[in-house]
Amino acid sequence: MKDQDNHALVSTLIFPIAPIVVIFALSALCADMWHAAHYTPGEDGGEAEPAMALILIPLLLTIFAMVLAGMTALNRWVARRFAPGVWWRLAMAIPRVLLAGLSLLLFLVSAGFFMGDVTAIGHWQVVCAWIACLMVVATFVVQQYRRLTE
Repeated sequence: MKDQDNHALVSTLIFPIAPIVVIFALSALCADMWHAAHYTPGEDGGEAEPAMALILIPLLLTIFAMVLAGMTALNRWVARRFAPGVWWRLAMAIPRVLLAGLSLLLFLVSAGFFMGDVTAIGHWQVVCAWIACLMVVATFVVQQYRRLTE
């Protein structure tokens, strides 16, 4: 396997796979807490929030990852073919920052939903959830910062 193939594999593992895995892990790890906080059996719409957090948000994260990968490929292609100026870097940076910020927001909303009570640090599940979330966010921010400075 080439070094570039390894780099692409690691990039894919950072985003979108890591946030999606953490979302599903949190839904299982903190199930007792979010069931008590959000889920009322028999209530209309009680199944909508978990379904959105488990299906729709990972789907959106996957779509955003494909758009960010396309922006990276376009940026590298333009940099090889032409001599882009500052305007090109700015034109690519603004949508990248907006998409990355929206992706992080969606991930944190979904993770916070499955924590049940995000301030309940007395529970070991919430502490583990925050550690997992912070690790995912930190690696994603570093990855996007490196893409911006290429």
